[in-house]
Amino acid sequence: MDDQVRPTKRCLDDLGLTFPYIARPLSELDHPLIRKAQDTPATVEAGGAEPVRSLSDRIWFKCKIADLRGIVARLTPAECEACGVPPEVPWWIGAAGVRRDDSASDFYRLIEVEALREGKGTGRPSTDHLLPQKVDRERLEAETAALLVQGLRDLVLDLIVKSLQDGRPYFAEVTGHRVTAVVRASDASEAYLAVGVEGFFDPRVIAIILDAVPGIDKNDWLPEPGGVTGIDPKSGQIIWSTIIPPAVQASILARAEKNNPLLSSTRAGAEASGAGASYSPLTLSRGGAA
Repeated sequence: MDDQVRPTKRCLDDLGLTFPYIARPLSELDHPLIRKAQDTPATVEAGGAEPVRSLSDRIWFKCKIADLRGIVARLTPAECEACGVPPEVPWWIGAAGVRRDDSASDFYRLIEVEALREGKGTGRPSTDHLLPQKVDRERLEAETAALLVQGLRDLVLDLIVKSLQDGRPYFAEVTGHRVTAVVRASDASEAYLAVGVEGFFDPRVIAIILDAVPGIDKNDWLPEPGGVTGIDPKSGQIIWSTIIPPAVQASILARAEKNNPLLSSTRAGAEASGAGASYSPLTLSRGGAA
């Protein structure tokens, strides 16, 4: 996330844009200037970025494509803390505009005048108002939560799909939890699904995990008593189970083909199953196929 360059609300306003749906990262907006801004961290690293010399209170870099202009800054850890944004999200587009050669209305000239006005009485320009504001922090928090929810749903489905295909238990680690899923055939049509969770039990996360299975109502999940169907909870692990009919299995497989897990830091693994129809307990070993 360190190299993603996010536009501020001020920048979006300058470009005539509005916030997209909540699970769409602002750094991925399909706009020429925002796309171009994503090159800034690498350009800075290579020593090829051009600073805006008239904005001397902090380092801003020029971002140019066609006649569009913008300013991009990498916030220091102290600035991130002051703005209330994570230090993992330091890159921001503070403002944007249009190039107008030899004109007082050129973007870089306008932003210089604005910064001098903001710094009136100090003898120097001020660009504090171009840093992320409360609305930017709230958008980032909401976006992160939405992406987490979608990513967790996709991850759970991914584990179930893997187990549907070979009957082995698969696990993943995410948000302080270890999630394990195993599917075993109960007859020629229906299948038995067990989902285990271990770790810090946040009821909201548990609800997301169980709600990830399409076509299964929350009331269809039952706590799994130890020993039933050979699945024994490990210490500190809670297991829920349900029956998934053929239509639900088909829906899971179809949905999984369209979704990719969004949580790149997740580590997944599998525990080898026993022979024939018997299955291993829901341990969270990292061994086996991913």
